Amino acid sequence: MKWEFIYDLKNIFSILDDLEMQTIERDYPIIWEKVHAVSCAQIGRMLAEKRGVNVDEAALACALHDIGRWVTGRQNEHAPKGEEPVRRFLTQKIGSKEAKEQIVQAVINHSKKHEIGTPLEEIVKDADILDCHWHGEDIIKPFHITRLKAALEELGRI
Repeated sequence: MKWEFIYDLKNIFSILDDLEMQTIERDYPIIWEKVHAVSCAQIGRMLAEKRGVNVDEAALACALHDIGRWVTGRQNEHAPKGEEPVRRFLTQKIGSKEAKEQIVQAVINHSKKHEIGTPLEEIVKDADILDCHWHGEDIIKPFHITRLKAALEELGRI
């Protein structure tokens, strides 16, 4: 059992519970943020295992990728707005500066689905698009469709 990650999720849920008490307008409800964080983490774990990337770092990066939207409540520019909150979250974590910085960059760059980034960034982008697709979101942007098709093909789903 990955207990450290379970405790990370507990901390993530605590943050989201605190944010839910605020009266700001949100583009997505907090329940979605919780579900999406957990399911993206598991998809990221699977992709990382398949691609030879650190599984625990991938799971954490995927779980935290929308932290900018959690804090602002808004989808617009949420990826770069996640930098400060993800850095704060990672201060309580043990790990190398390099690993933490890779997670920060994956959060900041996850919305650039038309660009190729680091292996960790690519896992976060693919986990995000797969999770949204599997939860029934219409994927309509051409570069999102291309990424989704490639990820599904990699998984043998098409």
